[in-house]
Amino acid sequence: MIEVAIVGGGPAGSRCACCLAEEGIHTVIFDHTHPREKPCGGLLTPVALRLFPFLEKLPINHIKKTKFHLVSPSGKQTTVSLRKGKFFCFSRLELDKSLVDMAVDAGAKLTKERVTAIEAKKDIWKIKTTQRLYAAKLVVGADGVNSLVRRSIVGSLSKEDMGFCCGYLVKGIEKEDITFRFLAHRKGYIWVIPRYDHTSLGIGSSELPRSHGLRQELDLFFMRQYPHAKVISKWAALAPNIKSCNTLQIPVAGRNWMLIGDAAGHVNPLLGEGITYALLDGELAAQAVAEHDPYTFNELWKKAFEKNLLLGVKLRKWIYTRSGLELYCRFIKFENLLHAE
Repeated sequence: MIEVAIVGGGPAGSRCACCLAEEGIHTVIFDHTHPREKPCGGLLTPVALRLFPFLEKLPINHIKKTKFHLVSPSGKQTTVSLRKGKFFCFSRLELDKSLVDMAVDAGAKLTKERVTAIEAKKDIWKIKTTQRLYAAKLVVGADGVNSLVRRSIVGSLSKEDMGFCCGYLVKGIEKEDITFRFLAHRKGYIWVIPRYDHTSLGIGSSELPRSHGLRQELDLFFMRQYPHAKVISKWAALAPNIKSCNTLQIPVAGRNWMLIGDAAGHVNPLLGEGITYALLDGELAAQAVAEHDPYTFNELWKKAFEKNLLLGVKLRKWIYTRSGLELYCRFIKFENLLHAE
């Protein structure tokens, strides 16, 4: 009998598994795709590095950046030089592998099987994979925006609460600065994030129903700005982008289940950053389990960062206007200066 079955081995699932294993709790991660490169810019913010100091010690190739550019829809560029902290730019394949390795080293087990169904039978979860049937006392859904666990318990995120992004990993522009270029005609942006030996170049729309033509728009930008860069891989993916405060009021934990990370919709509603929230969710979920009351995770995450998500939801309609983005770019620079000391 598995004490805690975690579906999904990304940052949320692997961090939760590591913390649980350190408490001596029998934990199994189910992830048939691990390790893999994920559709993500590959950026750890100064906030993430401050909250989780162990990240700087992970054995992953990375580069450090203390400057980034914001380009408004009108083309005006704002450069922000960090007075405190730094960004880590890295490959998600390497980050996720290191986080899962930490969990396994702590005592968790990684099972490379795809979960196809879950069902509650009295107080036990029956977890069906492509190979066999397992039984678990508690199930944690860390399986992303299309979470099977979420769909089976509280229902999937609506399409209105999703965004779409696509992009390339390219070689030849690793000396570029981190850049976020906001789009004039849709709620989204293009990003350029240099990594150790390649660069993540992508585009995202916060509105899934209005994401038609996104790839073509990125291709045009790519050809104009970086004609000599070489594409080494391409990707496309859905992502959580919560637009209703009501969505965040849906419980993400019960007596013997929890949803964390993207499966819970815990992603910055403005910029789509989710790694920090995923790691926080992982630790808080493990805390709730260790205290023998998984349901309290509903309160723990709200106390930790609900205000941030609700503020982002409320501000996104205004910020994703031409004048709003102009002011937003200036505000970020001002806020950095304000907290420099």
